[in-house]
Amino acid sequence: MMTGNLLTMPVLRAVDANGAPLPGALLQFYVTGTTTPANVYSAASLGTPLSNPVAADAGGLFVPIYLDPTVTYRCQLQTSGGGLIRDIDPVAAPMTIANNAIAAAMLQAGVATANLGYTPVNKAGDTATNLLLATTALASNSAGYLGAPLNEQDGAYTFALTDAGKLVRGNPGSATAWTIPPQSSVAWTAGTVIILRNASASAAVITLTRGSGVTLYAAGSGTNKDWALAANGLATLIYEYANNSWVVTGTGLS
Repeated sequence: MMTGNLLTMPVLRAVDANGAPLPGALLQFYVTGTTTPANVYSAASLGTPLSNPVAADAGGLFVPIYLDPTVTYRCQLQTSGGGLIRDIDPVAAPMTIANNAIAAAMLQAGVATANLGYTPVNKAGDTATNLLLATTALASNSAGYLGAPLNEQDGAYTFALTDAGKLVRGNPGSATAWTIPPQSSVAWTAGTVIILRNASASAAVITLTRGSGVTLYAAGSGTNKDWALAANGLATLIYEYANNSWVVTGTGLS
């Protein structure tokens, strides 16, 4: 059942230029752009139309006026004798909710709709959707990290999908290798980023080793090889294409 909108300001009083009340002032309502009368109502249920024009009392005070939300109105304020004081057009145009827009009623109800595109999380018990906090499936609407969570690996290591968006840090005591597995082993997504840090206190080198079919180019270089990350080096791995193609950039690479 449709509910009407209360005309702006629940208490309306007609006054003259000096602020004195206008006894018996009139509010005449039309359909926007016309002189076709349009009903206004005494209650939000829109069951009982008011007289049109609506007349103010001896103090210039109007009764509460409810508007049909499907109608765009033209409103004229007139003297008790019908003399025009002000003509306002349009008044209270209906609100149209575009796709993917958020309507207040939707949020209050806490329900999923096509306009939102996701289930809002605004009350106890709501379950988030399309907010991918895990790194098992990257997407344009993933909720990313505010920082780079640390994954400490001081020995040989094979990168995993859970390393996406993280800092893999090592403090090896001797030379070691970190391996990039192929797409056939790990479901890498184009755009995956992994930060690398060799914090070795013993000057040990970490070699970034290519798994089967993996290519690894340094930014600005056409060389595809296993790249060594020296102690105190910092680099970033980027999965550029979904064909086992990676790029590495940073300091301490050779």
